[in-house]
Amino acid sequence: MDVLSDVLAALRLKGTLYFSTDFRPAWGLRVPRFRRVARFHLVSRGACWIRIDGVAEPIRLEAGDIILIPQGAEHVLADTPDTPCRTVEEVVKAAGFTGKGALAIGGEDDGAPTRLVCGHFEFDEDFEHPLLEQLPPALVVRWDEQNRNYPLEEAFRFIVREVHEGRPGHEAVVGRLSEILFVQLVRSWAAGAEHRRGLLAALLDPRLGAALAAIHADPSARWTLEALSRRAAMGRTAFAERFTAVMGHTPLRYVTLWRMQLAKRMLADSRLSLEQIADRVGYESGPAFSRVFKKAAGMSPGAYRQSSRRSPADAERTAMAIGA
Repeated sequence: MDVLSDVLAALRLKGTLYFSTDFRPAWGLRVPRFRRVARFHLVSRGACWIRIDGVAEPIRLEAGDIILIPQGAEHVLADTPDTPCRTVEEVVKAAGFTGKGALAIGGEDDGAPTRLVCGHFEFDEDFEHPLLEQLPPALVVRWDEQNRNYPLEEAFRFIVREVHEGRPGHEAVVGRLSEILFVQLVRSWAAGAEHRRGLLAALLDPRLGAALAAIHADPSARWTLEALSRRAAMGRTAFAERFTAVMGHTPLRYVTLWRMQLAKRMLADSRLSLEQIADRVGYESGPAFSRVFKKAAGMSPGAYRQSSRRSPADAERTAMAIGA
């Protein structure tokens, strides 16, 4: 079982393009915070600075660079670290931006343009997993001729070409490509960073990785600490201590956490009965499942099913669609 793919698939990412830009000096805009949204910016021409809430130093981005802001933190994009900034909403209004073409600041006499492709990935509001907590405040992948990341490079080029050509359907294409981009960015970060704790550290540990793979391959199995320690080829106590130290959860707590994510998905997306869902996530009866679910989610499975089928707030979606 590819555990990372399983977790990323469960995120149910939805990529959205805000706009491409043609910004000429002096320019600066502030992007507000949103929950369950990862922002991304691709620099196709020129350079800029980005200041992210919670990150001490500003980051310079150049052509070919990609930045992902996994937690949707408020941030500022500008031509210099000290340029005064306006909100995205103010910039969009002042530019008379209609959603077509590039969002422009300044004219051709104001200097060389900075061209960005900006958008976000929306997560499932109810998805909870240690991987999300482990992602850094900012994830930057730079253009590097000495150490090129070809999958990311291809996704980057495809997105930029689609945006700049603006052919019918390009927003849908960019949305799907950006979802691939998110996965590639996480994979690049996973491969390049040293992970001492969290899901990635556990996956890199052959013994803990074997236990995680077993859980994800068969979440409905009657997992016990002894059964999981056998999969890890370790003694029970040593396995429990090592798993908890690396993952931040006990092994059986992780089993429950993952089962609840799967149960939420089935409650929201299927017509399976509570008994059927209980069986698929490893509980002997509907009442036993309901007790665990209510403790984890703060509501009964029936109440969750009803609430999950309501439409999200239109105002927030509209605001995110323009980056406001």
